[in-house]
Amino acid sequence: MTQTLAAFSEALSRIVASAAPLLSAIRVGPNRHVTGLICQGDTLVTTDQALPVLESYTVVLSNRLLIAARPGPRDPATNLAVLRLESPWPAGNPEVATAQTGDLAIVLGADGEASPTMRLTVIHRFARFADGLAPVLDLPNEHVDPGNLVLDAGGRLIGLVSPGPNHEAFVIPSALIGRLLGARQAAPVAAVSQIPSPSPNRRAWLGVALQPITVPDPLVARAGQASGRMVVSVTRGGPADAAGMKVGDVLLALDGVGTSGPQALRAFLANAPIGSAVEVKLLRDGNVLTALLTVAGQPD
Repeated sequence: MTQTLAAFSEALSRIVASAAPLLSAIRVGPNRHVTGLICQGDTLVTTDQALPVLESYTVVLSNRLLIAARPGPRDPATNLAVLRLESPWPAGNPEVATAQTGDLAIVLGADGEASPTMRLTVIHRFARFADGLAPVLDLPNEHVDPGNLVLDAGGRLIGLVSPGPNHEAFVIPSALIGRLLGARQAAPVAAVSQIPSPSPNRRAWLGVALQPITVPDPLVARAGQASGRMVVSVTRGGPADAAGMKVGDVLLALDGVGTSGPQALRAFLANAPIGSAVEVKLLRDGNVLTALLTVAGQPD
């Protein structure tokens, strides 16, 4: 038994060491950072909701080298954001994997100096996410940070951690990461981000994390639509919090525009003037409600 545990421990250490060059720490404020995944040599991927909008970023690589990065495309529908390193970093693309319920999952993060942190868990279940299903970890989301890498027992990338409803930790599947990077390769960043921004420095912000969801059949007629976006977290003091939105609400529309399309929310945020008041249509406890929300600029 002792030899078996020692071999298991050594295998985990090898996986962490092998994946460490893929980790980065994106500095987003004093003593604050977000874990990023390095792909394609000069590209970082992390979660959209955890990354404030800045003109440029400082990134700490796994050898503690500091390097500048500029913003790339962001996709709130999948909660993914891309940064482009000013200089390439010789890290190969990770081998990807699909997971099954019960599979071992290794959660890797980066501390402020981009040294790896690690937790061990399993895939607890699958839940609806974006246009498919996503693994849910057997860990509360308070124990992991958005953007942490999730690897399988072979060291292959399952995806990135994203907060889910009921304090669960979702995994954004690696297939969605590949899709976003494929879109980036197919067109320059400027072409991917053609939607005009109301401000050159700040993006409109609701202060809420949303998860695509199917409206239960008995409530479709009342809601007037078959899908929406469930509120999975609300930033205290943010616009959604001030408007009275709660975790578990289903956002149906903003100023009469449905939020169920993959680009609907992104398009709305790109065109919403900061400081404007918009009507939010919500489904809560089987009832349809409306509230006024004042759009704010995303905090630094």
